[in-house]
Order: sequence, then structure tokens, then C-alpha cells
Amino acid sequence: RGPSRTNLHGLPPTAPASVAMAAMKVMILAVLAAAVQGLKQNPCAGCDNTVAQTYQTCAMAHGNPCAETNEAGIVSSGAGTKKDVSCCMKKQKHDRCMSCKSMDCAHGTCNVNKKYYSEYSAVMDAKSKTKAAYKKFDEKAMKAAGWS
Repeated sequence: RGPSRTNLHGLPPTAPASVAMAAMKVMILAVLAAAVQGLKQNPCAGCDNTVAQTYQTCAMAHGNPCAETNEAGIVSSGAGTKKDVSCCMKKQKHDRCMSCKSMDCAHGTCNVNKKYYSEYSAVMDAKSKTKAAYKKFDEKAMKAAGWS
């Protein structure tokens, strides 16, 4: 036998490359597992008009899409199948958004759409305070007071 040789890493040339590859894969999996555990999804993310509109569409078509029906298709109090699973998920998202809307974020620790499902209420309120709205109200009040 000749002199013993080593590669750049100090391993004998007889060590298979598959051992090094296996070790690298284990390390990558460990790093990915740690990264996935570190991720936290924000349940209040995405609360916008699209969620509200899809919820309303589902509510129009199914009422309560999370209600469970029996084999005959009748809503029952027991276990069964949901009316529409996709719409049920949309309803659950809408319910989460409604609860997120009322969260107290005094220290800026959360990202919440406080106007979810009431974005146009300010517009409608402003419309009720226009000159035309006041004129209409004033005319009614004057007639009621005896002015002609």
C-alpha cells in the first residue's frame, strides 16, 4: 500500500460523498424546521373589501355555510357535512376580521383594518349632512311647525 492520502477536508479518499451529502441534508432540514416554527401567521391580515364581498356572496347563496346537514340535506344539530366548505372558510375569515377590528392595539403591536366592513359608513354619514339633505329636513320641520 502507498502513502495515505487525504482530501481538502482531511477526510480519507475512501469516505463516500454520500455521507457528506446526507449530513448537509440533515442540516438543511434542521434549519428549515426552525424557520417554519418561527413563522407566525397574522390572523388579521387581508381583511379588506374582497373578504367582505366574498362573505356576502356566500351568505346570500347559503345562509350559514358552516351549518352541518344530514344525509337528507337538512340542517341538523348533530354532526354532518357542511353546506359549503369553501364558503364556510370565507365566513370564518370574515368572523376573524370582525373580531380583529375590535382589537386594542394601543402600542402598535398589531396591523388591523379598523374600518373593515364599515369603510363606507363615513361616506354615507357625510351624505346625510349635505345642503340637499338639510333642505329636505328643514322643509319637513317647517311644515310640521305650521309654516307653509
